[in-house]
Parts: sequence; structure tokens; C-alpha cells
Amino acid sequence: MKKVKYILLALCFLSFWGCKPEEFGPIGAEENILKELQGTWTLSKVTQKDEDAATKGFPYKELDITNVYPYKELVIALQGDASGTPTTFTITPGNAPKISDFNTGTWSVDNAKAPTVISIKNGTAISELTLGSYAELKTGKFYLKKVKKSNGKAIVSYTYQFTKK
Repeated sequence: MKKVKYILLALCFLSFWGCKPEEFGPIGAEENILKELQGTWTLSKVTQKDEDAATKGFPYKELDITNVYPYKELVIALQGDASGTPTTFTITPGNAPKISDFNTGTWSVDNAKAPTVISIKNGTAISELTLGSYAELKTGKFYLKKVKKSNGKAIVSYTYQFTKK
């Protein structure tokens, strides 16, 4: 029985002695998301979501409304400086329903390295849009989501898919 204890003790020491921290190589160059967001974007798809139906688990909660209105006329241009810092924006709605109450101004993000909210401003008026997955920025696509609320409760949301010109 003592031999078994010594063997187990030796195995424990060997297993701890064999553990060494691993060094991982670099993941790659850090992406500048803000620089990739800059440019002229045209709207390619709009999805409307009934937030109340989604929370209650109803079967019909989302609808592609791209062809209901002339959404494809909507163009948004996000400008920035050479380092990627956001500066100004321009929205050309055409005959499409507005995604904001104003069409020019400045834009900013909540976090420069991993943005989730884009704030567009004109004077004191601010409109916040949630940035969808920016994993597709390399392929020339990004998503913005606008939530309409009533008494603080989300009623309906719109997800806008943009394609870079």
C-alpha cells in the first residue's frame, strides 16, 4: 500500500513538473474598425422586427421590408481622418424612410477598438444606432440597428444592411 502512495506521489510531482506555460504567437495586426467604417455605403437590405412578438416567442417576428419602400436609394457616407477618427457623416435618403431626423453632422463611437454604438449628432440632437457584426467589413458589408421605443420599452427595430460603394 505504501508503494502505491509513493507511485501516486511521484506521478503528481511529474505531472506538475511537466506543466509549463505556453507562449502563443501573435494573432495578427490589430484591425482599425473605424477606418474600415469610413466610406460611402448604400443600403442593400432592411429587416423589421416586432420586439414584443420576439420576446413572447411568436412565429412571425421579422419581415424583410427592403422592397416595400425605396430603401435602396439610401446612401450614408462616413468620413474620418487619416488615423481613422470619425469626423462627419452625410445621409442621402432619396425617397427612403428616414433612419435619422437629420442628414448631416458628426459621428462618434462608444469604443474605438470594439465599437457597438454609433452616435450621429447634429448640434444638440443625437441619434444612436447599434452597430451589428463588423466581421463582414472586409467583404464590404456592415449592419446598423435602430430601435424604436415607447415608454422605455422596445416596440420595433430595424436592421439595415449596407454595402460599400
